[in-house]
Amino acid sequence: MVDKPGTGEPDAAGTDRSIGALVSDATDNLSRLVRLEIQLAKLEAKADAARIGKGVAGFAVVAVLAHIFVILLSVTIAFALYELFALPAWACLGIVTLFYLLLAVVFGLYGLVNFRKRQGLQRTALTTSRLAGILRGEIRPPRTGDDLDTAGGADTAGATAAAPR
Repeated sequence: MVDKPGTGEPDAAGTDRSIGALVSDATDNLSRLVRLEIQLAKLEAKADAARIGKGVAGFAVVAVLAHIFVILLSVTIAFALYELFALPAWACLGIVTLFYLLLAVVFGLYGLVNFRKRQGLQRTALTTSRLAGILRGEIRPPRTGDDLDTAGGADTAGATAAAPR
């Protein structure tokens, strides 16, 4: 016997059901299944978001404590310079400060060099412009899917030819 959708009860009509009733039951079961899958996905996403939030909070605490550690280490190094080399206190603190300034400049230059090396989204721009051209009928789609493997992302001969009108 066939169960009524969502109830788990057998249908009283037995096997003499119309195709329309069977299709209706199938679509009801399918929609219920989709709703349950969406509900499960929401619950899993909520649990993951909570875990991610706790992880981020943990890293934030680590960052604050590491920052305090670096400050205290800097003062300790300045006092060590004061004791070891008998320099004035202002000079010891200045040396540590200049060291951090030099470190910041080095990392800043490193970041600047890497930003200038960026290429942007060249392949994405190329493929989206091709797709727009294909949808407008201005170019024919490529015969093979490996036209992105050409040197420098150049178009293949057949990929940009105008479509016949």
